[in-house]
Amino acid sequence: MMPARATAIAIGVLAVVAGLLAMTAALVVPAGLPYDEPAHWSNVLFYAEHLGPPVLGDPGVSYQGQQTPLYYALAAVLVRVVGDADAAFLAVRLLGVAGAVALTLLTAGILVRSIPGRPVVILTGTAFIALNPMFAVIAGSVQNDTWTLVWAFALLWAALPFVDPSHPAPRPWAWGLLLGALGSAAILTKLSIAPLVAIVLVLLLVRRRIVMALTAGAVVLAACGWWIVRNLLLYGDLTGQAGVEQAGYEFGQGALGPLHLARSALTYLFLPTEYLRNSISAPWWIDAVVVVLGLAIAAGGVLLAVRARRDCAPGAVLLLVVVGAVSVAAWLVQVTFGWHVAFRTAYGVLPLVALAFGCATQAIPSRRGGIAIGVMLGMLLLVVAGWVAVAASAEPAQLVP
Repeated sequence: MMPARATAIAIGVLAVVAGLLAMTAALVVPAGLPYDEPAHWSNVLFYAEHLGPPVLGDPGVSYQGQQTPLYYALAAVLVRVVGDADAAFLAVRLLGVAGAVALTLLTAGILVRSIPGRPVVILTGTAFIALNPMFAVIAGSVQNDTWTLVWAFALLWAALPFVDPSHPAPRPWAWGLLLGALGSAAILTKLSIAPLVAIVLVLLLVRRRIVMALTAGAVVLAACGWWIVRNLLLYGDLTGQAGVEQAGYEFGQGALGPLHLARSALTYLFLPTEYLRNSISAPWWIDAVVVVLGLAIAAGGVLLAVRARRDCAPGAVLLLVVVGAVSVAAWLVQVTFGWHVAFRTAYGVLPLVALAFGCATQAIPSRRGGIAIGVMLGMLLLVVAGWVAVAASAEPAQLVP
């Protein structure tokens, strides 16, 4: 077994590399090339100028005007402090870079609590987030996805021990306040993460953490309820989606076949081609690498199912599986009802995918064999990341900050 200190150092190295990859994306990907970046940047500028949230339909308000306010408020502070437009744009991109580092550390924390005593699995699963070009490009752009995941992963990390009924829970009200604050931050950063927050609270109730769950729920309701009321008053629905339609924005419905959906999911797990407006097209050998990485997730998922009871902490896999299933189901429902949303809205499944990716190292029983598989998977991720950086840097800018 790898010593605990060596594991901690390796996690730290992965966090640094994650930051470097995201920073590279922030510096080399042309402004506005990431999907929705111009609309997100428009939101940031609105908050910086008006010190409050926009209303869909008003002049100069983009279709992202229905998004919850926390990320934009933080980014607006950077804009007002930095001043210069170009420097402010880069500063907001770097806010996502900090999120990439935090996300890597939180992924490691979730895996340590989910499958203790398996350092190779932990490090390989953490590498799935840290070295992944998809998440690096997202983090290096102006968007609210990365920090939504940071708060959501922090919620999962904090809640994991209490899914085990035998785990002590001193001061449950204090833990409830913390869980509620993290869940509120996630929802106030992006409303689509609400199913993840809800399922965590429901599982805590099922596990008889009554005070903890009710306290957390009360905090979430108090912190986020005003936004729901605002949506009802302004647009007549809970999410603000009706306001997007009322403002005249229309988005085409993509294909709904199983093959298309599976391909979309695999792409959004590894390859930011669609996220970069399909301006770059992966050659066959990059597609082949992505297929190998996808097969690693599938193989690791099978091994996880077989060995979960022996290797994993009680209740941990249950929490990650239910959260992942609900996240994917919520995405499928939105797509079915005609909302053109990308698979990144189902990123609540990422901790489970990271765990499965790490478990692929158990395909070879020996320690050396597991390390070899982990290193190979990490190198494949870096190969794809290198290709993305070179290909994206050659594209023209779509936005002048």
